[in-house]
Amino acid sequence: DAAYLQKISSQVSPIYRIDISKLVNWIAGDLPIRRVYYYDCLPYQSPLPTEEERERFSRKQKFFQTLESFDRMEVRLGRLEKRGEDKAGKPLFSQKRVDLQMGLDFAFAALRQRISFAALLSGDSDLCPAIEAAKNEGVITRLVHGASGTYHNQLWSLVDERRELTPSVLNNLELPK
Repeated sequence: DAAYLQKISSQVSPIYRIDISKLVNWIAGDLPIRRVYYYDCLPYQSPLPTEEERERFSRKQKFFQTLESFDRMEVRLGRLEKRGEDKAGKPLFSQKRVDLQMGLDFAFAALRQRISFAALLSGDSDLCPAIEAAKNEGVITRLVHGASGTYHNQLWSLVDERRELTPSVLNNLELPK
């Protein structure tokens, strides 16, 4: 979940850029990597996009194209919806379809007996039913998470294994400047 990764890394530095290949290898450890799904959304564009919106959108598309060039990597896109504005007039957005896609991919891979181990980088308890389904099929589940308070306790308790993305781990995964 790219939004969750951004949330965790921004607590260390607001301009963190993570090397996704290093992250995937750190998550997998010594286990073979069968497939990696990267869940995110393209940036919001207003009906008449500004030059800044178009540039942000284009940069994100290029980033996704780069990710898709990696072996065994698939980018799954949800939608970003504008929900209004906060009291200061700053726009509020929410991701749609990302958690459901994650849960379905997780559960279907387990139910079709394509996996025996799966790691999930998220903090959302909406994924608990998918994890339960996977565990019922004998899949070992690993949660990759940020510091306490960035993930739902039910999710943390449900999985078989946990790996925390600490500031020192994030520093080792950062792209060179």
